[in-house]
Amino acid sequence: MDKLPALEDIRVFVTAARLMSFARAAEQLMVSPAYVSKRIKLLEENLGLVLFFRSARAISLTPEGEIVLGTGEQLLQQLAHMKAALGACREEISGVLRISCSTGFGAAYLNPFILSLRARYPQLGIDLTLVDRPVDLIGERMDLDLCIGGTLPEQHIARRLANNIRILCASPDYLARHGRPEHPKELERQHTCICIRERNQAPAAWKIERGEERMTVSPNSSLSVNNGDVAKQWCLNGEGILLRSIWSVAKELEQGLLVRVLPAWYQTADVYAVYTRSVRTSANLRVFIESLETYLADNMQWKGQDEQTQGKQR
Repeated sequence: MDKLPALEDIRVFVTAARLMSFARAAEQLMVSPAYVSKRIKLLEENLGLVLFFRSARAISLTPEGEIVLGTGEQLLQQLAHMKAALGACREEISGVLRISCSTGFGAAYLNPFILSLRARYPQLGIDLTLVDRPVDLIGERMDLDLCIGGTLPEQHIARRLANNIRILCASPDYLARHGRPEHPKELERQHTCICIRERNQAPAAWKIERGEERMTVSPNSSLSVNNGDVAKQWCLNGEGILLRSIWSVAKELEQGLLVRVLPAWYQTADVYAVYTRSVRTSANLRVFIESLETYLADNMQWKGQDEQTQGKQR
């Protein structure tokens, strides 16, 4: 036997063996008696065995047929259990989801969201990993990675959950000492910048835009870090100009602790859910993504910003 028997052949054989009749098996399976005979013949040829003793009036199982019947019934039962388990996975909200996200966004939004989600779905467990580096979904066995801007992996599914931009900002103290930049290219020579090596945000180049205009700036930086919150503290302390997601600095902007510079310029950094399988196959994944999208629509609001920012929020 060079290849495994077809499941359809086993299904037809088991039905005929239980009923001890090709005609009754055909009736139960809603096929023709010729189809039953053909499938059983193919199974016998595949196994190289005779499974039925055949006479003009009746059929009976050979010893080999008895073995195939017992194993075939177990196989079909296991397949039925597998289908039921897969159906439950599609419909039941239970078990554990493994989620990864950057530390800043995870603390600011994902943490309170998960607490609200658990209140509605207590059977859903969350294994949350906060890391400021790229994540290998398959290698690290993650169900979902939340990405803020950057390049999205083409081999996975990506769904945009919320609009977001990164803006340029500095402390009043820094601006009092160094003045305000009038053009983005001044960030390469005349001003000091703070760079973030956060996940897929490249620190060596800031790609920014103004309407239809695009520009890449190589920031003049003597400070860099792989954590956005640390970079913000440096910026608050007057160490330089920072490119940071507006949700992260909105409070400081409202309080006057930070000031937006070059306000017409920004970097698109929308929030994406990145995952490897269709949400149709997992109720857990579907309810998490859809609930998070609704949560961010209600909570990612940046008040007191200029018209450019408000327009980007849509």
